[in-house]
Amino acid sequence: MGKVYHFIRNSRLKRIAKHIISLPLWRKTKRCLEKAGHYIKYGTTDFFSEVSIETITACNRRCSYCPNSIFDRGLIKNKRILETKIYHKIIDELSEIDYNGIICPSFYGEPLLDERLLQLIEYTRKKLPNAHIIIYTNGDFLTLPLYKKLVNAGVNEWIITQHSEEKNKNILGILECQKVDPLAYTYYSKLKGISTRGGLIKAGKTILPEMCGLRNISQIVIDYGGNVVLCCQDYHSTVKFGNVKNEKLIDIWKKPAYKRIRRDINNGIFKVPICKRCIGKS
Repeated sequence: MGKVYHFIRNSRLKRIAKHIISLPLWRKTKRCLEKAGHYIKYGTTDFFSEVSIETITACNRRCSYCPNSIFDRGLIKNKRILETKIYHKIIDELSEIDYNGIICPSFYGEPLLDERLLQLIEYTRKKLPNAHIIIYTNGDFLTLPLYKKLVNAGVNEWIITQHSEEKNKNILGILECQKVDPLAYTYYSKLKGISTRGGLIKAGKTILPEMCGLRNISQIVIDYGGNVVLCCQDYHSTVKFGNVKNEKLIDIWKKPAYKRIRRDINNGIFKVPICKRCIGKS
């Protein structure tokens, strides 16, 4: 069952299925497959299938729909990075449990600004040969040679967001190259469905309770300081469950308070202030 789910998640079949069935039904199907795979492998349905690691805080853009446009956390001059040894520790611990889910080296920074990115991807692939590595980027610094290096290092998928009115010529060149010699799945489009980012962006839309990412994705988010935070909307790391610098990731995941919040959210119960703001119930 685990291999079947892994194939569906990582193949083009996933993208075809999204067009055939409705999005809500696709999410439910995907979640059921995840839970089944987790139970077979780990003996529980409550397990994570995506790990987002903030390797760098800096971003070269100040997009109006991102908290980086309001706060100075993402300024290049205020750059903060996750220590390499802590990144390795996270990957090593995931290797111990034979993790084969998604790895995203990102949060609100631009991953291509991290000069260590190639080495971090190489280390991740070496330790997690079956993981699905996704790069979320604005594409401003992405060239075809760099793209190929990162794909060869282990990147499976690219999610590139167009922020300018004009399309990035480098990205268009990469997409043309893909038609001749497909290397990794690459998705390039303008951002859609802009949220309030936990109530920080006034122009954004609140998220419907049933569309909450934590109800559809078993995700762990780790900020540059090593803190395991609530979710990808928690820009300021307001809800912390532990720190990977001095705790094992799996131990943090199993903490009663963390489990209770996950259970509540999965049942449509939103008690945490940032959750209430995110769904417009505060």
